Amino acid sequence: MINVFMNRLAIVIGLLMTGGAAVAQVSSSYRFELEAGGGLIRLPNVDYNGWSAKQQLTTYIKPRLGVSVGINWAGASNIAPLSYLPDQYGLPNPARLNEFYVRSDRMLDLSAVVLPVLTRYHQVSIRVGISAYRSSTTQVDSLIYYDPRDRSNYETVLHQRTTDRLSPLLGVGYDYRLSNRWSVGAYATAYLNAPDRQTASTFGLRTAYRFNVSADSLGLASIDKGAIRTGIRLAGNVSASNGRTVADFYRLRGIGGLWAEVPLSLTWQFRAELNYAQRSAQTDEVRTGRVRFLPGSNNRNYLEIPLLFRNEVAYKWHLYIGPYFATLLNGRAESDGKPVAVVPHSVVGVIVGADYQLSDRFSVDVRYQRDMVQLSSRPYGGLHGFQLGINWAFQRSNP
Repeated sequence: MINVFMNRLAIVIGLLMTGGAAVAQVSSSYRFELEAGGGLIRLPNVDYNGWSAKQQLTTYIKPRLGVSVGINWAGASNIAPLSYLPDQYGLPNPARLNEFYVRSDRMLDLSAVVLPVLTRYHQVSIRVGISAYRSSTTQVDSLIYYDPRDRSNYETVLHQRTTDRLSPLLGVGYDYRLSNRWSVGAYATAYLNAPDRQTASTFGLRTAYRFNVSADSLGLASIDKGAIRTGIRLAGNVSASNGRTVADFYRLRGIGGLWAEVPLSLTWQFRAELNYAQRSAQTDEVRTGRVRFLPGSNNRNYLEIPLLFRNEVAYKWHLYIGPYFATLLNGRAESDGKPVAVVPHSVVGVIVGADYQLSDRFSVDVRYQRDMVQLSSRPYGGLHGFQLGINWAFQRSNP
């Protein structure tokens, strides 16, 4: 009986080892991982948790070892003191204004990734690297009293401080694999030498998509000209300023242009567009304690060139992501009823979206677009927006 049990145990162990090898092969068959996540940030010397969002691309040199680059956005604020116990002048209690702050953090991460646990359904990752960390904080610098004997009538002077620092980072994550390509999980990252020389940490939920980029998928082989599709796209666009406040609102404008699409593989396409894009920002007059937001509008028209990678994730459903370049054609702006000059500028940003194929020629899509980097020497501020569009192809897709 013991011999029979040992033989069966050996068979089971052999099957598990064989299965484990197969699982490792399946789990590591895709070398690239694109991640998006969101959650909270815990900042030093701050009483409240803020928000955080991240995007990250990882290249796996080996099944359990990779290199990643990521962009993180975070922010935290406490504007409650602006409305705390207003006095006879409608001003907040000056004793609480030292608690007011608005802070934004941006991190560009470069790290090595190790997967100590990698199975068919579970993955644990550890990241070690360095981050280019920028933090901008606005706080009350001082109070100017109109009458030294009347401590309730005053003017607030704000101070903004921006700090850049290289911060070592340490991160950990867990993922549950929904399939060979898709996974969901949680992450946490600690920035050990944040701009305040203390540890700042982010944590939240994430989703990841795994894929391969090879010679075939990049379409390095000759491309049949008959497989290239062209068409037009019309869309509605609601946009607002990146540094959106309580006084900023979205405005509806239009986008129209031409597109061309080249197949890279059975599921991947590369798409280039040439668009005339109308984008706007609207600010209404809002009073918050002593602070008054001036009413204004900013209408801009761009020549826009998106370069998108499009992937078929399910029957008739596609996801895509890519950068875009936009240069200002013309625009007009006003503040408090007075015209304001629109500074000529160009921007580089990112677009993420999804579309559904209604037929061989028609599809509908939704997009999110955000300016990331300005290419002009004068500051102008960026925009972000959401789009709902329809696409029409000049010719039918090949069967």
